[in-house]
Amino acid sequence: MSKVGDIIGKIVSGSAGSIVDSVGNVADKFITTGQEKAEFKAEVEKEINRHLEAITTAANTEMESARNREVQIATSEHAPLINKIITPLIALGVIGLTFALFYMVMFKSWGTEKDVVIYILGVLSAVTTQIIAYYFGSSSGSKEKSDQLKSLMK
Repeated sequence: MSKVGDIIGKIVSGSAGSIVDSVGNVADKFITTGQEKAEFKAEVEKEINRHLEAITTAANTEMESARNREVQIATSEHAPLINKIITPLIALGVIGLTFALFYMVMFKSWGTEKDVVIYILGVLSAVTTQIIAYYFGSSSGSKEKSDQLKSLMK
């Protein structure tokens, strides 16, 4: 699974367990034997896992298509120079702004606007993390690992 898939899995996995429990509580009203309850719960978990896998696959596909689009633009003879350099320039600008703001927060005294600056710094830190993951992440390795796991499961 890629980092995006891991994040989606973490976000949804907590709610998936509660969904299974909620559906199980409703099913308890209609299913009377313990074996039927266990089979039903296993089926619900299987269905939720199938949906989680579909969500993860869609997220990975979207990330790969963004990278493929960028590669096509960068290698195209017909794309203007600005199209080739704008994405890396924006990424470098955001990373530079984040470090500058970190420096300012550490060494400058702030008045009442400190909370706003800290909030902006948090957002910039999150975006910087995404930029680093995009440029230096292991999506291709994760994709290969996911493909191997899928082939093993079949």
